[in-house]
Amino acid sequence: MIGRSSESRRRIEIDFYFDLVCPWCLIGKRRLESAIDLIALAYADVDVAIHWKSLPLLPALPAEGVPYGAFYLHRLGSAAAVAVRRRQIREEGLAAGVAFCFERIERMPNTLAAHQLVALAGETGGPRLQASVIEALFDAYFLRGEDLGDIPLLATIGEAHGIEHAISMARLEHAMREAPLERWQSEARRLGISGVPSIVNEGRVLQGALPPGQLAKALLDALPA
Repeated sequence: MIGRSSESRRRIEIDFYFDLVCPWCLIGKRRLESAIDLIALAYADVDVAIHWKSLPLLPALPAEGVPYGAFYLHRLGSAAAVAVRRRQIREEGLAAGVAFCFERIERMPNTLAAHQLVALAGETGGPRLQASVIEALFDAYFLRGEDLGDIPLLATIGEAHGIEHAISMARLEHAMREAPLERWQSEARRLGISGVPSIVNEGRVLQGALPPGQLAKALLDALPA
């Protein structure tokens, strides 16, 4: 069977705003991927393009990060509140195919350097490479408890995805002062984005990790006939 020509195909453009220490962003990424699968099943003539948009939640953290347990205890107020939040995220994560290992995480890192690695991946190989690097960073943090503020670790992750180690080290070592944080933040403010994950499609902001079916419908509703 001959498919539709490129001229007759339709395209959905998505900006996905995320931070790498946000568990809901990983869940949201999984749900977005499931939504794209649903769209592909129903509409073979539709292509979906994702543009990855960095939005660090805690850019003022020290470069070495802070203790993870103490951070969340202070943020949520009690050990009971932390346990409730983690249980909720674990349940939602498992439903999305993610087994969070919070007990392995020791540091709440500053993610500016990690986001610079994502930017470098985009310059090197475009959105597809960025998606692979983002996935690797999520896995490193939420599944293995690795420190995303560790520059040599980040450069090693980059190297595993074809990014030259020396180039990564040179870029990431200056991330605290050279990351385009103001541009990232001002763009989000202009769009009215107040948190992550957020998806922007045709000028609409869809905030939160929406269920795949709901997200697929929202994206298709804006698709030209």
